[in-house]
Amino acid sequence: MSPLLRSSKPAVPRGKVAEGEARLIFREFVESLNLIEDFDQIALNFLGTVREAVPVERLAFFIYDNDLAQFRVSASIGLDEAPLKSLAFSPHDRLAKWLKINKTFFHVRNQPGVFDYLGAPEQRIFTAFDFVLCFPLLSMNRLIGILCLGPKSDGGDYTKHELTFIESLTPQTGIALENAMLYKEQRERFRRMVRADRLAMIGELAAGAAHEIRNPLTAIKSSLQYLADKRQTEREAKLLGVALQETDRIDEILAALLSFSRPSEIKKEQYDLIVTLEESLALISFQARAGGVDFETNFPPAPIILYGDKSQIKQLFLNVFLNAIQAMEGGGKLVTEVVAAGGGKILVRVIDTGMGIPEENMDKIYDPFFTTKKGGTGLGLSICYSIAKSHQGEIEVRSRVGEGTTVLVTLPVG
Repeated sequence: MSPLLRSSKPAVPRGKVAEGEARLIFREFVESLNLIEDFDQIALNFLGTVREAVPVERLAFFIYDNDLAQFRVSASIGLDEAPLKSLAFSPHDRLAKWLKINKTFFHVRNQPGVFDYLGAPEQRIFTAFDFVLCFPLLSMNRLIGILCLGPKSDGGDYTKHELTFIESLTPQTGIALENAMLYKEQRERFRRMVRADRLAMIGELAAGAAHEIRNPLTAIKSSLQYLADKRQTEREAKLLGVALQETDRIDEILAALLSFSRPSEIKKEQYDLIVTLEESLALISFQARAGGVDFETNFPPAPIILYGDKSQIKQLFLNVFLNAIQAMEGGGKLVTEVVAAGGGKILVRVIDTGMGIPEENMDKIYDPFFTTKKGGTGLGLSICYSIAKSHQGEIEVRSRVGEGTTVLVTLPVG
């Protein structure tokens, strides 16, 4: 998810502006959209423009994230970032449905019936942050953003002129965000294609190298075992034992490398994804408790039946869960969520509160043997990537230093 952004505009709102000045602000805003292609900067500019014309202290802008299948906060003004990170609206929630159907703003104080219609989680968000206004941002009849505003700083009601001004900004902002989103998706698609080509080439080289190494390794191991059966001093026996252990370790690394480059044949069967996730979490529960890591799961009540290799999928999530636990050295929380992703796919989100991954390492994390962990082989995530691909799925990692890591695993249903 994009980082939460804060406006660079003054902390004190300018107050009510005249109609002529509002037109000038609107014109400057529209002109600025032609100069900005960054998704987050458009969102921040939009909030800054609203606040420049309307005396409001707190604003939050939720943008739909295709990968997360949620509306998440992309930019905010006057609000503490920490609690905003966990805020989200689902496109299947009642608020999103109401805004898409009615294509107009929702006023909490003036439309109590609509507020009562919302789901309990949505009502809690509005109450906790004292949001009183909610505007939809639409593009090609798709709801791509939700703007939430707190009360006016002067304590008064929003005027018709102010409401009309905010509504006048939303169409242009929606178009600009849609264009920026398409550009961002195109860049991401190209980045994934480059990564897939690079990993395919690495996989071919790795497979060839692994086979070439295994032949002499077998001869070395046989020779060591032969010598181990002969009479020897205590020191010689110890050295031979260490050598045999190291050959076994090399063989394990080669097996993992071959698993990345050429996954074992998929034994397809129907399995319940929820049960598979629960079994994987149970297997790592001891390590989690020892490391002070708490579990939180948000699973749908009904089974989710997928078709694939259950053992490989379990291996994928075991690797992801273990990576998350190891990233939380001082303890933390591991959140696992399952949501519908649309297009006949299901999305599993694994979120940890660990140290995060430096930006310069993000393009390397899927590469075999890349690791920052002491004693690690750097093959865990590579194998996860290979398993996801072999199941026509995707795995994506989002992380920032100090903010934890989110792993997104998308799998086809059926």
